Amino acid sequence: MKIKVYCNHCGKQLSTDFLDGKHRQVCTGCKTVYYENPLPVASVVLVNQKREVLLVRRAKEPFKDMWCCPIGFAETGESIEDAALRELKEEAGVDGKVIQLLDVGSHINPMYGELLIVTFEVEKAGGTEKAGDDASDARYFPLMNLPRLAFDSQEKAIAKFIELKKELWSIHDSFETFVESTVKDKIDYPVVLLSDELAQAVQENSARIVELWLNDITTNPSTRSYRSVSRKELRDRAMVIVGQFGAWLRKEKSEGEFTLFYRSLGKERKEGRVPLEEAISSLSLLKKHVWMFTYSFGVWEKAVDIYRMFELGERLVYFFDRAAYHTAVGYGRGGR
Repeated sequence: MKIKVYCNHCGKQLSTDFLDGKHRQVCTGCKTVYYENPLPVASVVLVNQKREVLLVRRAKEPFKDMWCCPIGFAETGESIEDAALRELKEEAGVDGKVIQLLDVGSHINPMYGELLIVTFEVEKAGGTEKAGDDASDARYFPLMNLPRLAFDSQEKAIAKFIELKKELWSIHDSFETFVESTVKDKIDYPVVLLSDELAQAVQENSARIVELWLNDITTNPSTRSYRSVSRKELRDRAMVIVGQFGAWLRKEKSEGEFTLFYRSLGKERKEGRVPLEEAISSLSLLKKHVWMFTYSFGVWEKAVDIYRMFELGERLVYFFDRAAYHTAVGYGRGGR
């Protein structure tokens, strides 16, 4: 780093004095004190929908040929945010929009001294990715497979970015998998969903859930005919259905087996003189108690926890609606 020799104001030579606990340069003529402050630097983290971050290869020293996020000095008269967007445009050809501040860190540079690097998350607003000022290349890299970066502060900022987005990405991935596997039925199990933990809790606590259902079904006016059935028989029936829910989630049963089971169930309930509306209500009450149990089991501090409950609720609705439909068909077709 270059050291000042003469005063900018009067031209006299600078000397060194101990002021405010530090050695500082002081003009021998006008006594101006030169406080050496870190130079402000703006840095950009821009990530596309594929979770790849835009990097540029440095064309000049320091760190020539190393990769980094678009970065450069803030100029007089512009905000640090404007500096970040300007560097993005100049180095990578991209117009951007600042989303949030990610990190502020220090960096010691052999050429410029101490730098204060301010890093922003930015989203693309236009332009085309191409190397520009001070860059020989510009391209996207997967966040989990980055080259070594020129600046440690940028590695820290990217790590913070990943931590900030981790839950949102988990929700997105689980939702995509849920839609493909449950609604579109395109993915073969096993797959991992955020609600799997709650689904496992349902299986592990099935006896407790069924006991709550028993207390409800034997007193609920919508299931009067079930009062004449022994609690043991009702318990056994419900345990089978809760088990069916788990087997359905894990795709251990084919669609044909699922259909046959509930149409046969409808036929049995019809032969047992259980009104159709009461058979459907019994399934609805079981779904309610599964949901209420997981509701009390869940944690509600984070968005990912709320989504986990939403996802399990959707899976419950999908399962029990189909079970109710095939049970009703069993009433009308004798289980065929």
